[in-house]
Amino acid sequence: MKKVLAVMLAGLFLLILSANAQAFDGQRKGFILGGGLGLGMTSYTLEFGTLTSDRFNKISFMTDFKIGYAPTDQVEIYYSSKGSWWSESGTTFLHSYGTAALSYYLLPQSPTFYLTGGIGFSSLAAPFENNTTTETGFGFFGGAGYEFIRHFAIEANLMYGQPGSSGDTFKGLVPRVIFVATAF
Repeated sequence: MKKVLAVMLAGLFLLILSANAQAFDGQRKGFILGGGLGLGMTSYTLEFGTLTSDRFNKISFMTDFKIGYAPTDQVEIYYSSKGSWWSESGTTFLHSYGTAALSYYLLPQSPTFYLTGGIGFSSLAAPFENNTTTETGFGFFGGAGYEFIRHFAIEANLMYGQPGSSGDTFKGLVPRVIFVATAF
């Protein structure tokens, strides 16, 4: 896990160094950095070999982070980290998605609608607990948004992930709505 984090940080550092010198000029084309907060529902089942639990539904706090490059004013290519946080029996859980993602804006300037999606991995962790493991597996998301003014948007996503190991799998389906701010 530490090696993966070191590689990601090195990649981020190189991306920042190689970004267009005109970054943060108000044009979407170039280096992008964004984040968001919102609410959603984490709906999941647990599979233990051939047994499947009932479906659980938890209202969740949503987080979002993206960093990447926009080759045009209508296309963004980026790394996305999306998180779904909820508490159960006094423990806080995080179901997260790390994906290679793409957003396509229908118009080059706001206001405009856009489509977004990504594919990569999902994980399940109890980040504030000691002696716990983080399970990983496949994950993806799709969605749409509306950039109502430059840099600010409302976005709706549907995310699916199935982290697990050794026959034990968490299968999560997460619909969510978030407020997103993007610097470009």
